[in-house]
Amino acid sequence: MYFVGLFFLCWLVFIWKADKNRARELYGVVIYTSFLGLLTDLIMVHYQLWSYKGLPCPMYTIPLTLDFGIYPVVAYLFAQTLPQSWGRIVRKTLFWTLFSVLFEFVTLRTGNMFHHQWWSLWLSLCSDIVIYLSIAAVYRFYRPAYVGNN
Repeated sequence: MYFVGLFFLCWLVFIWKADKNRARELYGVVIYTSFLGLLTDLIMVHYQLWSYKGLPCPMYTIPLTLDFGIYPVVAYLFAQTLPQSWGRIVRKTLFWTLFSVLFEFVTLRTGNMFHHQWWSLWLSLCSDIVIYLSIAAVYRFYRPAYVGNN
């Protein structure tokens, strides 16, 4: 139930906080992040670096809940407020990464997620930084096609 509640909570936050007038502009980031989530889930299934519990067939149902719940919502909310300079983007990335790692820590401590083999919270921290910076890069690359050169 943890992940089902998280799914609905994410979409409630989206309804409350998202600038829906920018959906066309931010659509690419959402698709990119969902694809990235699916890709990491395939890696997780193959290499068993982490696992989830809490729903029937957790190897598949929980990653799909995350891929179409938290990941697109977080990407949308992150990208809609991206600053102009890369220095400020890096600072924002670090802030959002700390929040993500804290969330993963809570998920681990509550027994809804488990790390296996050599995976650790530190590797999650590093990968989250790369993921957030890649979201910013993807958004900044294609944004001018939707909003013109500002």
